[in-house]
Formats: sequence, C-alpha cells, structure tokens
Amino acid sequence: MGTPPSQPPQVPKALENAQAAGQGATPGIGEVPTDLRTAERTPEFIDLPRGKELNDLAALDLAKSRCVQWIVLAGPVDSGKTTLLTSLYELFQWRKVEGYAFAGSNTLPAFEERCYLSRRDSGNVLPHTPRTLYKGPDPQYLHLRIRPTAGLRSFRDFLFTDVSGEMFEHARDSTTECKEMTFLKRANHLLLFLDSAKGIQQDKRWAMIEDGRALLRSCVDSAMIPANCVVNVVWSRFDYFAAKEADDGHRIFRADAERELRKTFDQVIPRLMFSEIAARPLETTALHFGHGAPALLKQWAATSLEMKAPDLFPSSYLGARESELFAVRHFSSTTANEESNA
Repeated sequence: MGTPPSQPPQVPKALENAQAAGQGATPGIGEVPTDLRTAERTPEFIDLPRGKELNDLAALDLAKSRCVQWIVLAGPVDSGKTTLLTSLYELFQWRKVEGYAFAGSNTLPAFEERCYLSRRDSGNVLPHTPRTLYKGPDPQYLHLRIRPTAGLRSFRDFLFTDVSGEMFEHARDSTTECKEMTFLKRANHLLLFLDSAKGIQQDKRWAMIEDGRALLRSCVDSAMIPANCVVNVVWSRFDYFAAKEADDGHRIFRADAERELRKTFDQVIPRLMFSEIAARPLETTALHFGHGAPALLKQWAATSLEMKAPDLFPSSYLGARESELFAVRHFSSTTANEESNA
C-alpha cells in the first residue's frame, strides 16, 4: 500500500475568520499570529443592554462617553426619592416640562418597573412606588437624557442614584460607612430629603431635622461632598404642608428649620439651598402632579458641565480592524518609550 497523502495542518476557525476579513498575512507553520488572540476574543453574539438600572461600573462607562450630571438623592426610607424620579419620567411623557423634551434613556425598563404600581393596570386604589431594597454599599443608577426645545443647545445627560434609605441611615451614624459611599464624591447635586409627612407631626418634626443635620455633618466630616456640589435640602411630599396651609405653625417650623441648617452649614457648604416638591400629591388638590420637579430639572440643566480630558484610547477597548490593531501597537510602544525615558 502506498503512503497516504499528508493532511494539511488544521487552521483554527477563528484564524480563518480573521484571514477572510483581511486581518494580516497567512502565518507560517507553527506560528501563532497576533490577530488570533483578538479573533478568539471576539464575541459570537452582541450583548445588548437590558435597560435595567445601571451598576457603578456601567454608570462610569456611560460617564466616560459623554458629559453627565451626577444627581444624588439622599434621605431616609420612604421619604420620596424614587417617587421624584418616576414623576420626572412621566412628566416628559405628558410634555409637561416647559422648555425641555425627553431625548432618551438607557434605563427605560427600570423606569417602567418603578412606575407600574402607580398606574391603573396595577389594580392599586392609590398610586404607590415600590421601595428600593437595601443591597449593601453598591449603588444603582437611572439614566435620563433631555434636550432644549428651542435653539441648538446640546443634550443633557443625568445619572440619578436610586439607593435604599438604609444606606444613608448607616452613613448618618458612621463616618466610616459614609466614606464607603464613593459615589458622593462625583455628585454635582446632592438632594437631602426632609419628609413633610413627619414635619406636620409635633413629636417627629425636630427628630427628622436632626437626622438630616447628622447625615450632612457626616458627609462633611468625611470630606465626601465635592467643593462644586450644590446641596439642596428638599421638603418632599409637600402636599402634607399645603393641606394645612392655614396653620401658621408649619410655616414657622420650616423657617426655623432652614435657619438652623444654614447656621450649621453655611460656612462649610457654600452652595446650600432649599426647595419643595410634591411628586405625587394626595393630601390636597391645590398641587398638581410633579409639583416642583420641573424646577429642579431646569436647575440641574442650567449647571455648567465640567470639561475633562478626552480618553482617546481607553485601555479596556480592543478592536478587530487593522487600523485599531495598529493603534494598539502604536500607543503601547509610545507608552513604553515614555516610561523608559522617565
């Protein structure tokens, strides 16, 4: 019998794909081309975003791609933080934010999940917002993009924290816990929620103010509030106060509380202000849905964005085209030469 013809060496499938795409010359026998590693790491399927809330890493990736405003909503459990976010989202669906229009969101399903219990389809007699569960020190974010309806001004992107009130209660009682909330260092706006439902109760109102003061003090003592951050003390669920507007005692209490907070923090928080919102008023018909929310949004949109040096070639990115592979080789060699000459 004759000797069977020798079989040609098997070429890995990933290499065939790379060669078919024109990525480099055919290697010699026994050689492993540089492009092979890239081709093997190319995913077969594209992992599209699910549209749910963003974790810290995903939020940072988004912030690297565009200028964003970081909005931190701080306050105890059931003080109205998530309700404010859902009311903003729904106001844009009804075109009730004068001067601005909805321009997209990377977390639409997350917004819809939070809105469901406030809608008729849920079967609830009264609208409700699900409570954000405590999941440790890791934050989650909702994304919103808007654009002005007049002129050619640029889009504005916002990343809102949506974290449980327990996290802020822990930070209030411990500067160590507060320092673990690293997202505070990115805040352009920090909203401290004071619940008006407690403000109308004589036995709870000043305890609420002291808790808010303690949380701000912990943030200041931990150096977690950036110098350029606007701190806005928000009277949330303001419909409770509006329903008792005839009682002068409530106005006096609010004035006294604001004076005490300014006295404590004016020297250490130069950009301190006060606002009122009733995202979903139930106690009175004098206030409309989303009361105060558009004013907050316009304030955020008017804040100047901080410019940062562009990341021309992120280290985590690895392309597959020849031009991208050339850039990898070029920047790696340039960096190595600079480090050797340093």
